[in-house]
Amino acid sequence: MSNEAPSQETPESPSAEESHTLPGPSFWPFLLALGIATSLIGVITKVEVVAIGLILTLVSLGGWIREARHEYRSLP
Repeated sequence: MSNEAPSQETPESPSAEESHTLPGPSFWPFLLALGIATSLIGVITKVEVVAIGLILTLVSLGGWIREARHEYRSLP
């Protein structure tokens, strides 16, 4: 076993090249989950509910992809 003390190096602040960006808040994941849940509930109840859930799923998936592409293009 070694009796050496751990090094006390301080982390340097990240430079502009190393900075990380997080995506902004979005309601699309919630709507996607709601659409999938509605579709699954529709399988048990009525075909009309399945159709509403699928429409909601497709719209929210398209919106989320469009938003993600826009955020990707705006990265430095």
